[in-house]
Amino acid sequence: MKRLIVMIQFTTRIPIPHRGHIDEKDLQEGMKYLPLVGLIIGAVMWLSYRLIFGFDPILAAVAAVLAEVYITGGLHMDGLADTFDGLYSNKNKEQILEVMKDSRLGTHGVLVVVGTLMLKAALVNALLWPPALIAMPVFSRLAMVYGAAFSSSARQSGLGYVFIKGVGRNHALLASLLTLLVTLYFLGIVGAVAAAVSMLVISLLFIRVCSTRIGGMTGDTLGALGEIASLGFLVVCSILTYL
Repeated sequence: MKRLIVMIQFTTRIPIPHRGHIDEKDLQEGMKYLPLVGLIIGAVMWLSYRLIFGFDPILAAVAAVLAEVYITGGLHMDGLADTFDGLYSNKNKEQILEVMKDSRLGTHGVLVVVGTLMLKAALVNALLWPPALIAMPVFSRLAMVYGAAFSSSARQSGLGYVFIKGVGRNHALLASLLTLLVTLYFLGIVGAVAAAVSMLVISLLFIRVCSTRIGGMTGDTLGALGEIASLGFLVVCSILTYL
């Protein structure tokens, strides 16, 4: 329970008091509970969607997406922006990593954030089975666990390094089982397995891109992976509903 609370504190703005000592091991072992944090976020998104749906479905989709941004403090969006600022800077590995550390937001970062928010809202609005919205943050967090478990760190310091060096295949397996367990009701066995497989594929492809460009993953690229995986999940759901 302590490590689940640590992950809620670390990745959301939910005010859960915890005054105990937190070390690297707590952060690393807490990664396998990240899909459960996603379930909490998904529930908030679903509530926001249902409250406004009666007024306007499109506005409800926008509200759900903004609810996710609010409850996470834009943490993963920040990583997405930094990642694309770096990868599209046309610089070498060391310079890309420096760009990603820069707190200033560049043109590519703005474009990818705006584009992601718009596309995510459009895909949410297109869902024929809206309760699947609850599962979206669950699977996007699973992708982040995969991103840490199946990669090496591009840096030898920082929070991203802490997660990547201490998260392995066992964490990925446990996170996968938790994800399937809590999403079967919303997606069914076929939908849940298809979503999990798509998260693994997206994660491995993104890891390959980052490894080629900067020699591995960072905290920023883990956040970016979570946002990309969210879009991938919504696309998979849209495809499955038409099969």
